[in-house]
Amino acid sequence: MSTKEILSEGELDALMDSVSSGDVPLDNSGDGQSCQPFDFSTREQALLAQMPALKTINEKHSLSLIQSLQELFKVPVEVEPKDIRLVKLEETIVSIAEPSGINLIQVTPLNGVSFVVLSGELLWFFVNQYFGGSSGSSFNSSRVDLTPTERRINDLLLTQFLSGLEAAWLEKISLKTEQVSFESNPDFLQVGSPNELALQFSFAIKVFEWEGSIDWIIPYSSIEPLKSRLGHPILAQKPDQSGVSWEGYFRNKLLSVDLDVSGLYTSKNVSIGEVLNLKEGSIVPLKVPTEVILCIDGQPFYSGEHGVLNGKKSIKIKEIYKN
Repeated sequence: MSTKEILSEGELDALMDSVSSGDVPLDNSGDGQSCQPFDFSTREQALLAQMPALKTINEKHSLSLIQSLQELFKVPVEVEPKDIRLVKLEETIVSIAEPSGINLIQVTPLNGVSFVVLSGELLWFFVNQYFGGSSGSSFNSSRVDLTPTERRINDLLLTQFLSGLEAAWLEKISLKTEQVSFESNPDFLQVGSPNELALQFSFAIKVFEWEGSIDWIIPYSSIEPLKSRLGHPILAQKPDQSGVSWEGYFRNKLLSVDLDVSGLYTSKNVSIGEVLNLKEGSIVPLKVPTEVILCIDGQPFYSGEHGVLNGKKSIKIKEIYKN
């Protein structure tokens, strides 16, 4: 801004006096009623709505967990699948308590690494159940690491969880899971960009009066290529029905496409010197061919004999080239 555009001291005083006296109206253009609330979860809902099969898969997985946990610990277990959430990886990692059984999993053929989280309290509880511990004892939340026994229970639970995961997804896609590494402190996790979107599959576990959860977190970019398989089954069948009519339409249109058909009667190699000596009236001797190559748009497709039919030069096809 140049010095000419700056108000002088006298002009500033006059302006302030006008504002104070009310001579200059203060127009508040920001009308609060014109602001419309925006629900930032709409994008999440829209993305998840494109994959309704995930809910069915989750329910199958929870039923498998009920059976496997009851057989393993010989106690009645309730497993309820929670709503699938689309979250940022950073938010998910921050919410993990320490210590926890954080199992990094490679799921083939999906890209990226997902992780299955079993809280330390859940592992402690099932250790008690597995070895007949007292129900009156409580989990020591001040601990910073898991015990060797809790690590073993983590491996048992993870095996059952992944087995149920593969079985639940089998109808849509065959998955192969493999544990890549293990961590008990979420601060040491390295799982890509913190702002990357991820799908969180949570299962509420209830045994008697005790409640816990198991979480499977997988990058959204890993699931996104499968949206067509995870969509509505009825909609997925429609292209097969409508594709028949479109195929017939294009076939009919292709039959009326014009092509350039030409016959190569003969050819001869000549030198540059002979070409330079050619002039009006020059004669180039050519052999009469016994076979003529028939080309479509410059590409040879047929060969045959040349002759005359109804007073016009014609070719009788003898051989069809297979490209």
